[in-house]
Parts: sequence; structure tokens; C-alpha cells
Amino acid sequence: MNVKRIVRPLSWLAVATAATVLIAACGGSSGGGNQSVTFKGTKKVGYSAPLTGQSALYGHAVSQSLKLAADDINAKGGVNGYRIEMDIQDDGTQVAQAVTNTKAMILQDNVVALMGSVTSAQCLAESPIAKQNKIITIDATCNSWQLTTQPDIVNPYWVSIVPNTYMEGTAAGRLAAKLGVSKIFIVSPKYLFGISETNAFVAALKKANSSVQIVNSQSTWYVPFPTNPRWDSTINQIQALKPDLVYSNIFAADQINFIKQALAVDPQFFTKYPMTTLVSVDELTTLGSQYPEGMHAYMRAPFFALQDNNARLTDFINRYKARYNGEYPSDWAVMDYDALTIWAQAANAAKSFDADQVVKQISGHSFDSLRGYKITIRSSELQANVGETTGTTTTSSSYPFPILKDITNLKGDDLMMPLQMVNEIKGNQCDAKAGDPTTANFALCPSWTAAS
Repeated sequence: MNVKRIVRPLSWLAVATAATVLIAACGGSSGGGNQSVTFKGTKKVGYSAPLTGQSALYGHAVSQSLKLAADDINAKGGVNGYRIEMDIQDDGTQVAQAVTNTKAMILQDNVVALMGSVTSAQCLAESPIAKQNKIITIDATCNSWQLTTQPDIVNPYWVSIVPNTYMEGTAAGRLAAKLGVSKIFIVSPKYLFGISETNAFVAALKKANSSVQIVNSQSTWYVPFPTNPRWDSTINQIQALKPDLVYSNIFAADQINFIKQALAVDPQFFTKYPMTTLVSVDELTTLGSQYPEGMHAYMRAPFFALQDNNARLTDFINRYKARYNGEYPSDWAVMDYDALTIWAQAANAAKSFDADQVVKQISGHSFDSLRGYKITIRSSELQANVGETTGTTTTSSSYPFPILKDITNLKGDDLMMPLQMVNEIKGNQCDAKAGDPTTANFALCPSWTAAS
């Protein structure tokens, strides 16, 4: 398969690149089966989406899922008697445009809630705007732990239902340590997410196996983001240093370009230099049979690993495929469907759209999810105890793309940042520079160093 999902179809992109995509009709009634629901009016929920640019794959999946979720919510009566309309605006995977979109959605479109953007850089810029205007944000994609824990960034209206970079990075570090390798090469995107997750990976790896060697200097760990079109220097470095394992959290178009260019240099590249890497269904479906076997993957919500005894997810998959020309839902589609439905449930319970009241119905509460388990949002930092899936890529007779074998679904409770550490970070006990929260590093926390 080629990278057609980034550009398909042209008629869809013409709509996607317009300033605003509005989903659902305004006012009136909604047909749910044989029933008709009458609404008081319409309330908008905003999403600044990378419908173009580096993360277009992800924005495409999330936007489709949010449309489906909004329709499902409306079919059940909406929220507080109002129809929910998604207000989706393309940000091109650019921070400045995400900021512009967020301001427009809040100040002009009067959204009552936001869904978090794809990249942590965008979310970091959006959060203070949402905080200032008291607009709740449910975040299911951008995942730097700093967004919910670092004291100068914390937003009381920001809820994370995605495994954060501490959870994901430490899971990847433990996975790599179990492989028994001695030499590791690191390549990550140079922005908050990549740096945060890589630091967590290295800290967890070193704790589990202090003798492991990072073969490339730290100055070469990070590559430009949001776009790194050529990977020649990274590929050459890997071939020269001959690591046992390559650790990476590059994603979307960057991961696709890297894999294709590495295979063009050497069809056995990933046999010689296997990877521990962040993967989603989007990369697997885009590359199809080109995606290398034997990659040690960690994934956030792959449907094929969560479907056993999960009738709700199976129903979602079938309806998603029927609506979207046979596409399989990516991890991002699964998680953002959960995000919108959790917000709707909480707002209905609050009988209000007021952010303070809705947060009260989220903090400390549990919610059903497509992932097959209940999600609980911890009150201390509004982080959900969501899990991570690990395994090794392999061909599949059931799907037209690789899946995972040797699957382990890690429990979120086992990955969460310990509450003592959360409190230490919030209390400025983990700052590289005393009193400067922008230098917070969980690996400097007393509880982490004491356990090392």
C-alpha cells in the first residue's frame, strides 16, 4: 500500500482544508432508529485537527470518529437537551494555526468543550487559552505528562484519557530492557512529546538495565519536527553504529518516510536493526505489507488487541467501517470516541456545560470505554488509568495489514506515575534548576532516585 490515506480523497481534502468543518445539522430533531429526538438547540464542541501536514493521518481518523460519536450522542438525546455539533478546523499540524483555531472556536463559535489536538506542542499552546476561558478539554492524543502535572502548565480543565509520556516511555523502557540488548540507538522528534517520552524511556531502561549503552550522542537523538522529509543521516548513523536495537517515537508521516527510505537503502534494514517504536493502526494500514515484521511495538489502543469479549468495540468497528468506506479505526479513533462520550456523560450528569461542574463529574469518576475496561480519572492530576499494548509486528491472515503477536495489554494502574511523584513534581522537588518548574524532570524526584 502507498501513503494514500494522507491525501485521500481530493473531495474530502477540499472540505478538510476549509476553515471550518461542521458536523451535524443545526437545531431541529434527530432520527435515532424509528424515534425522533427534539432538541432545545445546538452546542458546539471544538477540535483543532491536523487534516493536512505531518499528522494528517491522525487528524483524519480522529475527525471521523468524532463525527460518529456526535451522531451517537445525539441519537440518545444529546447533552442537556442540546444537539452536539462538532466544529473541526484544520491546523496543518502547526502550533500557530492550532492557537488561532482554538481562539476562534472559543471566542467566535462559542464551543462548550474542546477535544485535545494531536501534538503536545499544540496542546501546550492551547491549554492556557482554554484555561483562561474555562473551557474543558478532553485530551486523547497529545500525551506529555507535563500537561497535567508540571505546576506552571497545569490546567484544572484539562483531562487526559491517553497514556502519558511517563506511562508510555517507562513501558517502552521496560520492554527494551527485557529484550536483553546491550547497544541502543535513539531517534525522536524534537519537541515536548519526543523529549518527554525519550527521557522516560531512558530513565526506565537504565533503572532496569544499568549496563545498556546508548550508542549515539544525545545531540543526535532528536530530529526536526513537524516534518523531517529525509532520513539519510539517521539511516547512515544506524548502519555505522550497528546497534542491537533502535528506539523511536517518530510517528505518522515521519515514521512512514523513515521506514520506506531505510528499506530502499537495505531491504533487510529492520532485520539487522530491529526497533522498539510507537506504532498505531494508521501506520500499519498505510504501509500494509511494507511495514516490517519483528518490530517491538507499543500501541495505545489497537482494536485488534482489545476486541476479545468486547461487544461494544466490535460494534464500533463494524459501524466505523460501514460509514467510512471499509477503513479500520485507528488507535486515535478509538480513544477520541471515548473522549467525546465521556465528556457527554459527565456534562449530562452535571446538568450543565459549566467547566467546573463538568470536571466535578469527571474527577475521581469511572467511565466505560471502547477499550473494554472502565477508565478512572485520578483526581490529583486528571489523568486516566488507561493501558498500553505491546507486541511484535507480524503478518495477519485476518487483516490486510500487519498486527501484533505476543501481545501484552498492560494495565494503566501499573503504568501510572506514582502519586508521591506527582506531588513532588507539583511541589517543585524535581526541578533541575531549583524553583524553575520548566526544568521539572521526574527522574530527579526524590521518590525516583531513592528507588534507583
